[in-house]
Amino acid sequence: MTLTAEPPPIDTTPALLEEVIRLHQAGGFGRAEALLREALRQRPGDPFLWNALGVTLAGLGQPAEALLCYRRAMRGAAGIDALWTNLGNALTQLRQHETARLCHARAIALAPENAGHHYNAGISLAEAGQHAAAVQAFTAALARQPGHDMARWDRGRSLLHLGRLAEGWADYAVRLENGLVPRRPLPGRPWAGQELRGQRLLVLSEQGFGDTLWACRYLPLVKARGGTVLLECQPELLPLLAGLPGVDAVLPLGAPLPPVEWHIHQCSLPGLFTHGPAAIPPCPPLPLDPARQARFRGLLATDALRVGLVWSGNTTFRRNHERAQPLSRFRLAFEQPGVRLYSLQMGSPRAELDTLPGHGITDLAPLLRDFADTAAVVSQLDLVIMTDSAVAHLAGLLGRPVWVLLGRNAHWLWNGAGEGSPWYPSLRLFRPRHEEDWDHVFDSAAAALMERALRPLPGM
Repeated sequence: MTLTAEPPPIDTTPALLEEVIRLHQAGGFGRAEALLREALRQRPGDPFLWNALGVTLAGLGQPAEALLCYRRAMRGAAGIDALWTNLGNALTQLRQHETARLCHARAIALAPENAGHHYNAGISLAEAGQHAAAVQAFTAALARQPGHDMARWDRGRSLLHLGRLAEGWADYAVRLENGLVPRRPLPGRPWAGQELRGQRLLVLSEQGFGDTLWACRYLPLVKARGGTVLLECQPELLPLLAGLPGVDAVLPLGAPLPPVEWHIHQCSLPGLFTHGPAAIPPCPPLPLDPARQARFRGLLATDALRVGLVWSGNTTFRRNHERAQPLSRFRLAFEQPGVRLYSLQMGSPRAELDTLPGHGITDLAPLLRDFADTAAVVSQLDLVIMTDSAVAHLAGLLGRPVWVLLGRNAHWLWNGAGEGSPWYPSLRLFRPRHEEDWDHVFDSAAAALMERALRPLPGM
């Protein structure tokens, strides 16, 4: 969002706006709000103060209140381009995408060479699922500011949504340059896919559990380059991935890095091997521990369809609230005759089980020490139904049926309009008819489960 410290033609103190900018950079939005409200009591008609207050409230996660501030500022300053782009940003957060598009178009008309306005328009278009138009907007931003790393990053994600993988990976690499992947000292040189000739390559962990599992398919291709492959991964994944094909050794994230000749981040591997959907490699066989499988065998029904549930991803993910759904919705949709439900949910959302008295869901979380245990269970379930999180990747790698419920503009891996995914043949996607159409998603999945669970009656 745009906050200017230039003195307006009326008596606004530039020093105050400079102090607000400093507070924003330090995360002190609450203090900035107090300063601005006090200033507005003295100068209630100052559009620059209203704009600054709007940016501050947006930083506090209050887009509706920010929108009102921008509109108040426009009473005397409707020709200021920054107000229009800020208004468009607030409307995007409120999911009023068409109105946001018009606001960003107005900002661009007033200041066509402002790279930030084109970038904000791209974000709004991407949030609306209009990725082709978003790519054009991000490209326009980069034409005016070639070093705009976030425009490149977001253009990469929109390109991946469109299935333009080769172009998308090229932009996706900017995450290693702009701090989205935290910098740390790394041994060896960056690897670009050349023959290893017996040398050692360290594949570095980045992002979440799902990203690590998704990138596993590339490790056999790396091993075929003729070297020693060391895989860094989260400790929770270590027992599962220790015997993965193509890996010579696995080390936990946080441990000292060994000396190697080469390194590469795991999410850079697709850019070396997959330039189009037809080149997506198959899932590697995940090693399963028979002893772990035996621990769960006696807990699973033999007279009903065995269905695992996951209703939330990692709650530390900033946008998890957009993809998670309450357990109560899962219970209403999937507690059906001929079905036995098992909770695979980990973390704080698991507490929702205690809020549903009389539910028929078996909680397996106390027995799940790591992803190897979860794999042992999933390998014996008939189906997993879930919102988007790492277990979808796990079930997909295992080739087990998994239904992923989507509510809005989903992760680029689930791009397209169909039910399937080229990344996981056993995965089925349930999409909304429009944004936030969860009722349709749950209804469709519930009907599909009923068809699968109910045995035909005599004569049918």
